[in-house]
Amino acid sequence: MVLALSGNNRPELEKVLEHYKENDADSLKLKAARFLIMNMPGHRSYTGKDIEEYYIEAEKIIFSDRNIDEKVSELNNLLIEYPSSEFESVEDYSIITADYLIHNIDAAFNDWQKGSWAKGITFDEFCEYMLPYKCVETQVFDNWRNTLQPIANDTLSDFPYNDIWNKTPYHAAEAVNIKLHDTIIVDAKEALKWHALYKIPFWCNIPSKSCETRTNTALAIMRSKGFAASYDFILQWATKANAHSWLSILVDHNRRMICEGGHEPFLPDMHPGECKGKVYRRTYSPNQDLIRLNKESKSVPPTFRNIFMKDVTDEYASVVNPTFPTLTNLRKPKEKYAYLAVFNNIRWIPIDFSEIKNKKQVTFEKVEKGAVYLPTYYINGKVHPFNYPALLNDKGHLIFLKPDTIHKRKITLKRKYPLTRRAFAAAVNLKHSMFQAAHKEDFSDAITIYSFEKYGVSGSINVSDTTKYRYWRYICPRPYHCSIAELMFFGNDNQKLTGTIIGSKERKGVSRRRSSAFDLDPLTYFSSRPSKNGWVGMDFGEPTSVKRISYMTRNDDNNIRVGDEYELFYWDMNWISLGKQTATDFTLTFNAVPQNTLLLLRNHTRGKDERIFLYKNGQQIWY
Repeated sequence: MVLALSGNNRPELEKVLEHYKENDADSLKLKAARFLIMNMPGHRSYTGKDIEEYYIEAEKIIFSDRNIDEKVSELNNLLIEYPSSEFESVEDYSIITADYLIHNIDAAFNDWQKGSWAKGITFDEFCEYMLPYKCVETQVFDNWRNTLQPIANDTLSDFPYNDIWNKTPYHAAEAVNIKLHDTIIVDAKEALKWHALYKIPFWCNIPSKSCETRTNTALAIMRSKGFAASYDFILQWATKANAHSWLSILVDHNRRMICEGGHEPFLPDMHPGECKGKVYRRTYSPNQDLIRLNKESKSVPPTFRNIFMKDVTDEYASVVNPTFPTLTNLRKPKEKYAYLAVFNNIRWIPIDFSEIKNKKQVTFEKVEKGAVYLPTYYINGKVHPFNYPALLNDKGHLIFLKPDTIHKRKITLKRKYPLTRRAFAAAVNLKHSMFQAAHKEDFSDAITIYSFEKYGVSGSINVSDTTKYRYWRYICPRPYHCSIAELMFFGNDNQKLTGTIIGSKERKGVSRRRSSAFDLDPLTYFSSRPSKNGWVGMDFGEPTSVKRISYMTRNDDNNIRVGDEYELFYWDMNWISLGKQTATDFTLTFNAVPQNTLLLLRNHTRGKDERIFLYKNGQQIWY
């Protein structure tokens, strides 16, 4: 069939097959050649004048003396002049040459059968993860194996003298990956929007900080050195924004180790605690289920138009096969496929599909526990839910989030996005700190108004002591630098009090001044020079009664920010607004919020990090 499709290029493909038929010793190579040719439909390459001109202009930019961010900016501008949609692409079988295929087959076999790092893998594994003549679509047909093979060879020079290291590719692949840090890690502020630069001489000079580019480059280098490697990826994180990809190395038959290209040694797990939902592996041979999906469906999500991938979620997570009933009023009898979607901070993104075998319910296979999923159809380019979103809990049970609009409640919100690592560390440091008041400037007569016994990100403390004190402060007696992003003192009439800012000596830096604790900018914060008993506060000039103190710890600007406009939504087959508020404090309170509902808080003033959550026992639970 492929020979018939190849048209004028058929003699090139036939030449490859005839070449390996000449010698009985090449029977396995003949089988490999047939594998490549048989599975070639769908693999495409760019050709024509536009792509060649793009390469010429890109080379001028990449190998110029400009700094990294200037290069990124110019390459992004180059895409305006040469948009990828206008590049001509053709099926590989119509342009690939016999010499190129034979060279790649021979080189791959030499690495597999005579090399040190792929002895334990099967022929089928070899075909998928060593044999392919290119590692990524749009890769140019050039001598990439020979060009990339010398990279990081110095790190392997001593391996022949260590019998333990030589018994497994584990140590060698790990050493190479660590060495690649200086080769493929890019520190750029701006993201390279897109590129088609997988060719000589660009491979290790692409100014992209994306995990996709990094993984593709590391993958090509690893395969050129004789490692059986694959590109594993997440279409969309189940509990946060963005996709992700990484490198998976076969160290023996069906046994893999994973790493982030050029970043770290091998990892025991991929981002433990962060739900992946579904994990896929790029393959050379097509997925027959995906072929059928794309043939039988009028509308297919962009995430599933790529037929060269397979589901490997069970290699990475504890999985179950959840079944979602289809609500009668939402049923679409003509639809043959259903999808499972996760929220990407803006919209629902399909990350799994299933053939509909029962109109009353749909079962999805190998789904990771610990995230909120929305079962949908995909019609005319849009998701159409057929049930409410559901939390797939740690026991593998679905808890459907159908809003209870009869029983409503008041909720208090402190953030619009889960705590980052640094924000969490700052919140933990709140523990054991305290608010104090005094009549004397040196606080020798200080009384403790409130002591924090647990971590927190923000809040208000009601002051029960009605005594008037002139000096008020926030102090950290523990052995670390006192830091706080914001403080506000309120009087009996709930009016904000002002005075002279006082406190310990500041650490260096404009953003660490005492005044930063009162500037209503969460990205600045007071940080004390003393590493113990640091403090910051207010001298009101005269004894003053304080009724309430509001505080905010250092954070990523995803806490509630005074002056910003927020809107709370709940999901009921669409996002339904519960109203807008302009924040006057470091928390927001909404009334009449349905129970058992999925919520989303948006900031209309600034920022883009916003995440779905549930509200339980007075806390935001993020998913």
